[in-house]
Amino acid sequence: MSEGEPTKKDLSGGPRVAVLVLGVLLLAIGGVLLIAGPTLFRMGIVDLDVARNGVQHAAMWVMLGAVAAGLIGLLLAVMGRKHRAGIVAILLMIPAGMAAGGLYNRTISMAELPPINDVQTDWSRPVAFTETTLRERANAGAIRVRDDASVPEGQGKWSGMRYADAQAAVYNDLEPLIVKQSVAEATAVAVQAAERMGWKVTVNNPRGGVVEAVYHSPWYDLAGDVAIRMVREGETTRVDVRSTSRLAGHDMGENAGQVKQIIDDMALQLR
Repeated sequence: MSEGEPTKKDLSGGPRVAVLVLGVLLLAIGGVLLIAGPTLFRMGIVDLDVARNGVQHAAMWVMLGAVAAGLIGLLLAVMGRKHRAGIVAILLMIPAGMAAGGLYNRTISMAELPPINDVQTDWSRPVAFTETTLRERANAGAIRVRDDASVPEGQGKWSGMRYADAQAAVYNDLEPLIVKQSVAEATAVAVQAAERMGWKVTVNNPRGGVVEAVYHSPWYDLAGDVAIRMVREGETTRVDVRSTSRLAGHDMGENAGQVKQIIDDMALQLR
């Protein structure tokens, strides 16, 4: 190369570095917001709606910004043939994309799932909580358990719908469990299943066929109560389950998940 020939420079170097730095910064901010929602709620600084629809929603958009920055950085890295920068861009997009996708799915679930907070295997034969649990709920300031609950107005297509009908529209696979074991045997298995799931068993009545427990959701530490009722019917035992939140509002499918999980666990042990 002659002395007068201009050297070739990677003109994308400056923008590439700036975009990747911005992406990493957005990823860090998104991570902070991701844990800030549950943390602020647990500390009592914000309510559940602000934590979910405010802080967590902001985290989703910040994570999407990080994905966009990573994508632009990857394109610039390919243009400049900078393999290390390309690797950094990919490593940036993977966690940001996973976080944004998870938060987006939560947003979609809130729109598609019924805004209920009480689920059971058979609303025509409601599972009643014992006085022990009802007193505990009252002391904790929990919402009242109602067998005639309906979705409040302002919830779109769900407005005014009975919980039983709203549940049937989406969670139509929740049914009582029928087993051949005795009430006492089914009760013992129910206690074991609840403990495996990390619930705190508060009522264990083998003779009466009643088990009750308290669960806590992992992110927001939301408490809910589960009642399991075993009744002898002829040569079989019928197991019904009810899961009820302590807070009003959308449970995001939490209670339906608890009911299905305990039913599936017991079915695996008893059948």
